[in-house]
Amino acid sequence: MLRVTLLFALLLLMSGCIDPINIKDKDQQRHLVIEGSFTNDPEHNYVRLSYAKPYNNTYMEYDTAAFVYVSSMDGTTRYVFAYDTATSRYYPIDGSAAYGEPGKAYMLHVSIGDSVYQSPWITMPRPIPVDKLHLEMDEQLYAFKGDREKTRFPGYKVLVDYQDPAGEKNFLRWSFLVNYEVFTQPWYYINRYGKPQPKDCCAKCLLTEKLDRFKVVDDRLTDGNRVINQEVLFIPFYRYFGVKHKLKIYQYTVTEEAYEFYRIMEQQKEATGTVFDPPPARVVGNMYNPNNEHEQVIGFFDVSSVTAKEITVLRNEINHGFLPYQFPDDCLELPGSTTVFPADW
Repeated sequence: MLRVTLLFALLLLMSGCIDPINIKDKDQQRHLVIEGSFTNDPEHNYVRLSYAKPYNNTYMEYDTAAFVYVSSMDGTTRYVFAYDTATSRYYPIDGSAAYGEPGKAYMLHVSIGDSVYQSPWITMPRPIPVDKLHLEMDEQLYAFKGDREKTRFPGYKVLVDYQDPAGEKNFLRWSFLVNYEVFTQPWYYINRYGKPQPKDCCAKCLLTEKLDRFKVVDDRLTDGNRVINQEVLFIPFYRYFGVKHKLKIYQYTVTEEAYEFYRIMEQQKEATGTVFDPPPARVVGNMYNPNNEHEQVIGFFDVSSVTAKEITVLRNEINHGFLPYQFPDDCLELPGSTTVFPADW
């Protein structure tokens, strides 16, 4: 017991000798960040140009006047992108006619003033479709945006089935689009002075959220097999399933380089900050300045193929009790909300 006490005291003394890290680095510079996606579906094709700036700068800065295009190695395709102020992204000016073909190689080109940036040639993999999308009840730790800690919630695990092609390396990742109805309590609104100030509108809204995750898998252990119940997401009942919920899942077949990029991003995002976390790996992008090999360019151009699957869930289909969503305010105050519902809702 004495040895344990002495060891604990020694650890405390050692922790007191650690010099604090000064993050106010005067040498911090502004670096270009290039984020791009080009797929066989025009809905997922975009480029975003921003700048990584010193930590104390709270505003995002985007480049809005670059010349951006994607070309094919065979010389048959060249799609020019234009800046969209609403999303701070560049989209192909050809709209739905701008998409890639599996098996062809593509390169991203970005010109900003006298500087030129590009990706290597990247071949678009063949798509692997989702055969089945299904949900399974579970309880998991989950943190809503703004929460400091995760809380255990009941909800649905999102599971997919698919057939892995045999005799080749395959890599997958997923993203999600959710549309769900909420019912809030604007009549319970309390103003900033702590006094009740009921609002007449609005209690019923439709919310849209894009859930981007870095979840990726490879087929090292499943080559050529039918994959069953691959978990790709967890969604709590609270808030998301209070009335009606539509989930659309996108399954991307990505390159091995993209798999490594997203795998490291997932690993760092899920780190808990304890001594048991794996040491952070260096995130390596694939964008560079061909005229200046010493310029640090942060970012990744992802060339992938994508397929989609959708499912709808009503509250009365869930055989589980959970608290109704509590938001004592106008539901239009929620990000991504509208009171206009589509005709097929």
